[in-house]
Amino acid sequence: MYKLNVTTHFSAAHRLKFYPGECERIHGHNYKIKVTVAGDDLDELGMLMDLMVLRTIVNECVQPFDHRLINDVAPFDSINPTSENLANYIFTWLKKNLPNKVTVTQVEVGETEELSVIYSGT
Repeated sequence: MYKLNVTTHFSAAHRLKFYPGECERIHGHNYKIKVTVAGDDLDELGMLMDLMVLRTIVNECVQPFDHRLINDVAPFDSINPTSENLANYIFTWLKKNLPNKVTVTQVEVGETEELSVIYSGT
């Protein structure tokens, strides 16, 4: 099995509704998103998937959040925009939008260099 990693970044604000502390107020992060995909079959060039294409797909997924208040962007207008929920959303979106021979295995969402969440599905 081959595994590919792509990392991208975006800046956004959010607020955690009902959080018992400062994070209930609007604040921002420079999010770091790391996506891992996997598969067994290489193409005629010897690639599982072109990394540039994978990066474009990942950027398409997170672009609606860039320089926005995440709470205003669906589905986070109805669910709390935690890193856990964001990782799950990206994972699910990629699962539907990647080529059939490639499977998303995990999504890591970092709010800072020291704090991140990993979602790997079920």
